[in-house]
Amino acid sequence: MDHSTVRVSVPPEASVAEPVPGIVLIFSGDQPRCAPIPLDRGAVVLGRGGVAGVPLVDDSLMSRRHARIAYDGAAWTVEDLGSTNGTSINGEPIRGEVRREAIQIVGAGTSVFLALADIRSFSRGGVQIEKESVLGPRLQLVYDTILRAAAAGDSLLVTGESGTGKELAARAYHEAGPQVRGPFVAVNCAAIPEGLAERLLFGARRGAYSGATHDTEGYVQAAHGGTLFLDEVAELDAAVQAKLLRTIDTRQVLELGAVAPRPVQIRICAATHDLRARVAQGRFRDDLYYRIGRPEVRLPPLRERTEEIPWLLTQCAKAVGTAYGKAPPTIHHSMILACAMRRWPGNLREFVGEARRAVTRALDEGRRTVEAKDLDPLAGIGLGPETLEPRTRQAGSDVRPGPPRASQAPPEDEIAEALRLERGNVSRAASRLGVHRNRIRRWLEKNGVDRSHFAEGSDLSDND
Repeated sequence: MDHSTVRVSVPPEASVAEPVPGIVLIFSGDQPRCAPIPLDRGAVVLGRGGVAGVPLVDDSLMSRRHARIAYDGAAWTVEDLGSTNGTSINGEPIRGEVRREAIQIVGAGTSVFLALADIRSFSRGGVQIEKESVLGPRLQLVYDTILRAAAAGDSLLVTGESGTGKELAARAYHEAGPQVRGPFVAVNCAAIPEGLAERLLFGARRGAYSGATHDTEGYVQAAHGGTLFLDEVAELDAAVQAKLLRTIDTRQVLELGAVAPRPVQIRICAATHDLRARVAQGRFRDDLYYRIGRPEVRLPPLRERTEEIPWLLTQCAKAVGTAYGKAPPTIHHSMILACAMRRWPGNLREFVGEARRAVTRALDEGRRTVEAKDLDPLAGIGLGPETLEPRTRQAGSDVRPGPPRASQAPPEDEIAEALRLERGNVSRAASRLGVHRNRIRRWLEKNGVDRSHFAEGSDLSDND
């Protein structure tokens, strides 16, 4: 059975515009899943035999009646029904019934569920694996727009945070268009040295500048008959923007040092974080924006595509296992919970690197299962301004701080460092930082970090 394609219908009484609250099973046993489960009459019971007709995969830690999840339109209620192995909300174990305005992740047994106020986007099917890309249902909706744009026009603007997969989206645009047999030329505009953009983009004739001993074609000519992908297009200077606009409008390119233009046939896919803001600031030409800024698709960050995380982890395990000449290790549900609760500001670029390091650590230690303890404590947390300030003490120093700073939470990198120095002992780490130990515990729970990661065989007693 292909667990990525489990379909659950939206209740027939729900209108097209009416949200359908529910949960989505994203992991069970040791396998990634993607199964949406509407809340029947506002509630559903999790149990070993399955959930609302959706089977679980070898979840031996799930009780027959494990937990109940309900949503009344204003808040979620999660109740542990006396299960043997417990229930967690956002990585935090619960007792009895808990009511919260918003929750993200529910863990029960080895199964992991998303809690969503609207699961309609999941009714189309499960996760798709295309080449090396993982497309969850929410990302598939974006790719539908990309495919329509490829059929309808010769330009596309892709926006989104760094690391969300903009070049993959651009390649999908190219491969769905009529010029698929032509070249795909990717240019990182932010990496072009100052003063060389015109020459590199549009080419140059022999003698156009000192040292130009022969004609050279630019990226535009190289993309003739195909697609030119301009990543970080907002970084182009104003003069180059004007020449690019003329090239697109006239379908001709004037090389540096040439007296007559040459015809060129290209499709443009541009990408940046927020081009409209650059136009509003006067840092990007509005006429060029109107030419390449529509249609626009926004790639959601990984934290809005949590259903993809188990599949990405499985891919990373296979890749690292292959590099080691071994069968891929299995993924423990604690690893899913830890990854799902982190922000991943670097998105796919950050996540894949950290996931592969976690898999490598498990294999290096001779283990066949990747657990939460294999994930670096700072992975996926991000770099706030406070983490960039110079350190006031050397790493490894045993100097205790001055007065407690109970009103100010310590920077996240300092929490991790204190836990390393105290080998996972929460009370001693809190004393080192001058904060209450509950601050450290909340940080561990929020980020899904197991303090045993810092222990290295030492006694974890908190001496409370």
